[in-house]
Amino acid sequence: MSDPALGEALRAAVDAAFEAEQVPLLQRLVDLPSHTYARADVEACALALDEAAAALGLTCSKVPDPSGRFADHRIYAPPDAGDGPALALVGHIDTVFPRSLGFLRFRRDGDRVYGPGVLDMKSGLTSVLFALRAIRSVDPARFAGLPIRFIVVSDEEVGSPSSVTMYRELAPKLTAGLVFESGREHDTIVTRRKGGGLYTITARGKAAHAGNDHAAGINAIHALARIVDHAEGMTDYARGVTLNVGLIEGGTAKNTVPALARCQIDARFETVADAERVTAALRALAPDPFAVLALPERLRGVTVEVEGGVTRPPMEASPATQRLRAIYEPFAAASGLQVGECPLQGGGSDANLLAADGVPCIDGLGPYGQYFHQTEEWSSLDSLRRRTAALAWFLAEHAGAAFRG
Repeated sequence: MSDPALGEALRAAVDAAFEAEQVPLLQRLVDLPSHTYARADVEACALALDEAAAALGLTCSKVPDPSGRFADHRIYAPPDAGDGPALALVGHIDTVFPRSLGFLRFRRDGDRVYGPGVLDMKSGLTSVLFALRAIRSVDPARFAGLPIRFIVVSDEEVGSPSSVTMYRELAPKLTAGLVFESGREHDTIVTRRKGGGLYTITARGKAAHAGNDHAAGINAIHALARIVDHAEGMTDYARGVTLNVGLIEGGTAKNTVPALARCQIDARFETVADAERVTAALRALAPDPFAVLALPERLRGVTVEVEGGVTRPPMEASPATQRLRAIYEPFAAASGLQVGECPLQGGGSDANLLAADGVPCIDGLGPYGQYFHQTEEWSSLDSLRRRTAALAWFLAEHAGAAFRG
């Protein structure tokens, strides 16, 4: 922090706009429902963000989803930022709340604000915009050339299946990533997240009448039960590896030997090496389940199909990540926030995707709150104001730093 006067000026600019402009924008975004698969709703909410970004003087590039399932992703930038290396400021506009839930309106109670996506993560989006607004207010020339990309995607809540390609294409020019998922207790910064995988395993046997011709059948449920036990046995808490068979289906009638059974497995892992190991072990079932499992001879002839794989690679802390955190933390402390490293997080975010492509990232830079993904979701306005001020000062002094070095 080489310029305390700059920090004071930016903090004053954040405070001046907070109640008059930032909180009203947050209310507008929250009052616009944006469940991931409600494409028109997400697009309407994103258009409100577009308007706020345009009023600030940011350019907007839209990246369509090739499948048409999701609304366009956005990349905002200051007018003179150019096409060189840039710091990524990352968020998402979609939420987990469908209109049918009825949890649709913004509500304020003292320091807390409630509503769908208020914590995850529409408040974080306003933090980025108003940090940039403060920089523009204090130093318009600095703002105009600030080397940042404000990336807002529309599919994060379902694993970013569309935006992952965009991130991969952007990664070579990104110096680092700041991700504005909800803040953690004691304002700690997220540097590590588990990765995740989704696997569908199908066992195919042979149908037969359970009373008259049982021996002629090949019971797919029996085979799948052995596979489920094998998969659950791969859980290793000491390594941070968990496999959860969360869905299972099979059979057509109680008196028919089932010809088909299927399960879905949610896997979590702390390291890329374990992600690869789990995926390889599950896929090894397909060529010859008898080579992997101790199956009874009467299941000879069963076939196994394994679909899916890693959906979000683990976000592992790197020396570059720790340097980035060390540079950011003094600005957070000067804004009245606590500092420190957050324990490993079990859920993923888009930080996982950027980190997998070599971009150092810190996460959890949105405001503190509780109960994200629940109808009691709330966010702290005081935390939001402080996070915005910390970000403004950090960006003003370090947006152009070479964090990968």
